[in-house]
Amino acid sequence: MKTRIAWLLLAVVLTLGLFAIPTAAASAVPTVYDPANLLYAYEEQTLTATARDARERTGCAFYVATYRVPEGGDSYFYRYVGEDFLEDFNLSEQSDIVVVVLTLDDGVWYYDYYTYGRADRVISQKEVDYMLDHDSVYDVIKGGDPATGLDALLSLSADAYAGRVGASYVTIAIVAFVLAAIVAVIACVGVYASYKAKKRAVDYPLDRFAKLELTAQNDVFKGSFVTRRVIQSNSGGGGGSSHGGGGGHRGGR
Repeated sequence: MKTRIAWLLLAVVLTLGLFAIPTAAASAVPTVYDPANLLYAYEEQTLTATARDARERTGCAFYVATYRVPEGGDSYFYRYVGEDFLEDFNLSEQSDIVVVVLTLDDGVWYYDYYTYGRADRVISQKEVDYMLDHDSVYDVIKGGDPATGLDALLSLSADAYAGRVGASYVTIAIVAFVLAAIVAVIACVGVYASYKAKKRAVDYPLDRFAKLELTAQNDVFKGSFVTRRVIQSNSGGGGGSSHGGGGGHRGGR
């Protein structure tokens, strides 16, 4: 009897241990992974608190990772992407994860956004573009304060995961319809008023006191020239980043 109880207790302990392994592994993953030393300690603490708060609100894990392109290095070959982060910490692409990678390349800040698992389905591409281009994110990070910009991006990400950020398609459609209706009404009123207005009589009857006879006709060809202008493609404020890529990449700036 004692032997059976001992085996039962052993089975319970082993089962609890199996459940504890993934939990321990997940807790071992740093919320802010800064091998490039781009963030101060207090900035890491702030980002960690925001990411944990976002996780409590949504159940999705949020991570920030940093990378520095070597001086003189090509960003096409030197890059750190979301899949690298997952591989470094043994995380699965099927897990509910958002990863933001901050990159410093030749004195310029770049950031790339990755989603995996349910986050990839819940957060729409429109929301991703809205967040990446948001004034509190783009202007702040590009202006030299990446920690504050990333903090805003994490908060927006939690909002996007829980509901929606930015104007919805329905709101956009309603506003566009109202503006179009206003323009149409103004145009119709203008046309109607022009037809109803009284026309003044002709002061001088040209058909009675003047006559035009065409006696000569010629065309003078002065020449022609063609101007060509090459318009370079420029990503600008809402463009993409050349430092991202791989599975789960949703965009970057």
